[in-house]
Order: sequence, then structure tokens, then C-alpha cells
Amino acid sequence: MEYKDGKDNNSCCDLDNIVAKHTGLVKSIALRLSHVYGEEAEDLIQIGYIGLIKAAERFEPERGLRFSTYAVPLITGEIKSQLRDKGAVKISRSLKSDAAVVRNAENMFLSEKGRSPKLSELSEFTGFTFERVTQAVQAADAMKNIEEVDKAEITADSVINSSEEDKNVTRMDLAAVISSLEPKARQVMVLRYYKDMTQSQVARIIGISQVQVCRIERKSLKIMSEKITF
Repeated sequence: MEYKDGKDNNSCCDLDNIVAKHTGLVKSIALRLSHVYGEEAEDLIQIGYIGLIKAAERFEPERGLRFSTYAVPLITGEIKSQLRDKGAVKISRSLKSDAAVVRNAENMFLSEKGRSPKLSELSEFTGFTFERVTQAVQAADAMKNIEEVDKAEITADSVINSSEEDKNVTRMDLAAVISSLEPKARQVMVLRYYKDMTQSQVARIIGISQVQVCRIERKSLKIMSEKITF
């Protein structure tokens, strides 16, 4: 391969070819990270392509590594880096403090009552305003996501066990997995992905908060990703 230095037409063609050949790699990584960050997979795919191009430009085949082995860390790193830069994971110190208080209150309430508290109950329990509790819960979820992403190991083997291109998942496959979810989660996923409703719309229909819808959706996506081979 002569695409590394990018000095002639052949190298440009080789660069285009290797990028085109490994788009499935980017999609697989982006899909996995989207479940953790709560971001749209399509947005992460676009960022991932930047990492793929960088990997193609820097790859040295004479080292004996598979391109996919070399590219996965760069694609993953590019996605994480740009999400941090755009402020998706920037949380103020005061909000982190509120998140810790609310999370502790949730645990205490669960221990005493045997169920998770509503936002209004958390507000009463902590003395925070409803809006402050909502922001704290969202911050706590975001911090948990960051920890999960940083701990997650994404290797080349884990994303290319199938083929260079992603396997298509049919609506029948998705329906089968969704039907295995608990009733409320199933209702959320049907409204979100079959009725194309926003989280706020789903929350109003079911009678829960948007934050709860977000949590249910995120948990359901993780369960589904484990049951479906992409």
C-alpha cells in the first residue's frame, strides 16, 4: 500500500478504497458508543469517519498489523475526543455535587421504600427545586455514561467478527427483541422507534418524566444490542 504519504494519484485512490472498505467498522463502533453516550448513532458515524481517514493516512502496513486492529483505537478516540470538545460530557462542579446528593437520596429512598423515587419525591427528600433535581439526575446519568465509555474496551475483533459491512437487522428481528422487554420498556421502544415520537411525547403518553423515558430507552438499547448480532 502506498497511500500513506498521499503524494500521488495512486495514493489518493488507495486512501479512498481503504476508507470505503472499512465503513462498516465505523458504523459498528459508533453504534456501540451511541448506546452508552445516548447520542444519535448517525452523528457518531460522521465523527468516526474522521478517525478512519486519519488511520488510513497514518497506517504503516510494514509493521504487520491488520488495518482494523490499528484503526479501531483511532476511530474510538476521535469520537470520544470530539464529544468531550463539544461539551457533551462537561459538567460543572456544583452540578456534580448536586448529582451526588440526588444519587444518595435515590439509594436511601430505594432502601426505605423498596422502589425508585419519583422526581417530585426526590425534590421533597433533598429540598432541591424540581428543576434542580431534574438537572442533577441528568448529570448523574451523564457521568455514569462517561465512566462506562472510558471503561469500555472496543477491539477490532469485537466489531468485525461478521464481515466488512454491517449485517442488516430487519424489523422482524427488532420486533422479536423488543417483545422480550418488560411491558413499560416495550411501550417506550415501540413509541420511539415505530411511531417516531420524541422522548417528551412518550413521557406524556405513558405518564412518566422525560428523564425516566431516557433511562428506560438507554437500558433497553443496551439489552437489545446484546441480543442482536450486528
